[in-house]
Formats: sequence, C-alpha cells, structure tokens
Amino acid sequence: MDTKVTIGLCVKNAARNVKTAFHSISIQDYPHKLIKLIIVVDGDKDNTLALALKFAQETDTCTLVKFNENKGLGSARQTVVDNAEGDYIIWIDDDFVLSRDFITNQVDFMEKNPNVGAACPKVIPTYKTTITMLETIGFLLPDPNPTFVGTGGSIFRLEAIKRVQGFDAKAVGAGEDWDISHRIAETGWTLASDNSALFYRKYPPSTLAALWKKHSWYGYGNHLLSHKFKENQPLLLAYYPPYAALGSLKSFRKLYRAVHKKEVFLLPLYTFFVGTAENFGFMKAHIDGYGHN
Repeated sequence: MDTKVTIGLCVKNAARNVKTAFHSISIQDYPHKLIKLIIVVDGDKDNTLALALKFAQETDTCTLVKFNENKGLGSARQTVVDNAEGDYIIWIDDDFVLSRDFITNQVDFMEKNPNVGAACPKVIPTYKTTITMLETIGFLLPDPNPTFVGTGGSIFRLEAIKRVQGFDAKAVGAGEDWDISHRIAETGWTLASDNSALFYRKYPPSTLAALWKKHSWYGYGNHLLSHKFKENQPLLLAYYPPYAALGSLKSFRKLYRAVHKKEVFLLPLYTFFVGTAENFGFMKAHIDGYGHN
C-alpha cells in the first residue's frame, strides 16, 4: 500500500495525556514514510507545545506542529486540512490507544469503498470504573449505517472535506464533526463504520464532575448546530433527561447480554445525568448567544 495519509491531532492543555497519542502513532505498522502528522496546539497553559515539538524532533514520521492561539476546534481542524497531504485524514485525540494496524485498516477500508466520505472506527469500551463503563459501553452496539461520523479516530476523505469547503471556523468547541459529516453526507458521500480499526480512550471521564464537564460541552456545541441546521431543532429534545433515560431502555437488554454486568442497570440514571448536562450546556450557549446570527 502506497497511499499517503495525514493524521490530525488537535490538542489543548493536554500534557497529561498526549504522550499516549504519540506512542500510538509511533507503533503503527503503516509505512511511516507515507504518514504526515499535523499537531495543532490550540492554546497552551501547560507544556503541551514543548512536548509536541520534542516528539516532532524524535519521530521518524514527518511531523508539522502548528500553534493556534485559542481559535477553537473548528479552526484547529481546518489548520490540519490546509496542511494535509495524501487522500485521507485520520483524526485522533490525545489519549487514544490505537491498535498497531489502525491506520492500515482504515486506509484499506476507504480504498475498498470509494463512495465513503468518512468512516468511524470501532471503539473498545473501558471498564475501569462504573462511570467509564457507562460512558463507553454503548460502543458495543455500533451503527452499521451512521448518520453522523465524529472525528474521534475516524478517517475522512480529503476530497470530501474540501468539497464542502472544510470545517466551520465559528465552531469553537464540540459539534464541528457533526457539522462537517452532515454536510459531507448532503453532497452524496456515504458515512460508514469500519469495525476492523480498533482503539480505546485511556482516560475517559471517571468522575461525575468530569462527565458533567464533557457533556455540558457537547450541549454547548449542539446549540450552534440547532441554529445552523433548522431541521435539527429536535436536538434539544433528544437530550431532554426523561426522554434520554427512556431511550436507553431500547439497548438495555442487548448491552446486558453482551457484558453481563450489573452496572448496566444504572444506564437510565447515567443517560438522565448526561442529558441534564447536555441541556445545561445548550441553555448556557443560548444565554451566551453562541450560534445566534
């Protein structure tokens, strides 16, 4: 295989975790001469930038480090796009633990499916604590025909990204991936799941405070999307706590049969909690005017 691929790593204050991503990249069995790594550091209150520059000097992978001064996630993603080489971009986060054949499998999947604009990998659940289990167990039931592809570990066809004029720089936080995958699908590309590419998060939220912070951030980003795509105004309803809790019952039996862990019985409480956090973030964004024209 001689297809060149870009890895996009967008980080902010990630000194605690980023070495995990560096290690995952360094052990890939895909030819390193065909990989271009672009690290975008979006503001730096710790020594993330220094760690990125050090890794760039030590690795045998062509690496470009860019510094964005708190311009937001949409701008950081677009910086990767503007400097990308090859046919594909694979997006990873600072705490991703990738299988050694992760890039190989992702590229092979896209080469065999030229109609696919973006494909998400298979996420391995983390069972370190009850909270991490509840946060990741849903990945045991991947959607074979996703309507949305997040950037976490996913591979995007560069042609598809450029056809929709890239990422929205106004998206300073979460939701930039939903936005672009939605626009990619609108132009006729297929969104898919690639179960051959495996990874897990080394540090998923393990406390209620961390869980609240993550999902309120998601809700904040959803407010921009609800204004940008009027047909998706029900986004708020989808995270209405009672609605979210009832929705979890649909997958309850399948998940319990898959893991046989009593913690699954807490899933409705978990979805109620994260739904409340999503709503809080959504309303905060409304008050802040984020997404308003």
